Amino acid sequence: MARKLPPAHLLVVFEAAGRHQSFKKASAELFITPSAVSHQIRSLEEFLGFELFQRDKRGVSLNAAGQSYLNVVSMSLQKLEHATRQLQNRFQSNTLKISTFPSLSRNIILPKLASFQQQNPSLDIRIETSMNLLDLRYEDIDLAFRIGAGEWPDVAVEKIMDVEIIAVCSMSFKEQNQLTDVSQITDVPLIDLAGFDNIWGNWSKAVGNGRLKVLPKLTFNDYDASLQAAEQGLGIALAMTPIENYLLKSKILVDPFNLKADFPMSLYAVYRDADRQNHDIQTFISWVRQMLMEGE
Repeated sequence: MARKLPPAHLLVVFEAAGRHQSFKKASAELFITPSAVSHQIRSLEEFLGFELFQRDKRGVSLNAAGQSYLNVVSMSLQKLEHATRQLQNRFQSNTLKISTFPSLSRNIILPKLASFQQQNPSLDIRIETSMNLLDLRYEDIDLAFRIGAGEWPDVAVEKIMDVEIIAVCSMSFKEQNQLTDVSQITDVPLIDLAGFDNIWGNWSKAVGNGRLKVLPKLTFNDYDASLQAAEQGLGIALAMTPIENYLLKSKILVDPFNLKADFPMSLYAVYRDADRQNHDIQTFISWVRQMLMEGE
């Protein structure tokens, strides 16, 4: 059955006129004459069967029906414009747009990205780093890597790897404090993460030292900042492995106790459900998984 909708160009003219509350300003925006705007608004009103504007010597203004219709038309045009831009970005260029968190980008993706590009020379990569959650229905992102429980709605979720937590510090900090046993964490500064309830106490308990009274001395609200503080010798931080194994292999940080605790969250790849069979996305996911396994 044919849809009984007004012509699209009439809706575009109406949205501009209603937004500006002026036929003259709408005409300037749309590069048509004010009389053309007036004529097309009349055509839309005739199609609908009711008036949308009040007209007087001072100009025009939306009436109640016009304001209600403008809300609907504006929202519909915005959604259509956004969807059009998304489809253009996805299908007009051979670019894979990836969102990842800073440590995965810095330690795993960027050091080996040249090898991926050599294997896939026709694929362009655009990487954005962020810890924020994304709604892939509206964001211009094809693939996101996130740490979580894997319970994001309305998207395809693929588990990449489980995560374990280790204690890390600089080599100089380890040597200065002669760190060899986990019981010593009660005597040195600990770097805490805001937003994680008793993370040091939970880690200590998980590695078999639940009776220790742990008092963190420094607190950060950013995971990467906590690792940077550890690199500067300010204390011991908790780090995700194998994601941070690059820092260990390069001796930027060391694991003074050689103890690991399971983390209740894992590393996931997240993408649109419609892209389950997307070759480029699956190729990059497989490559990241391989890089992580090689780094273990």
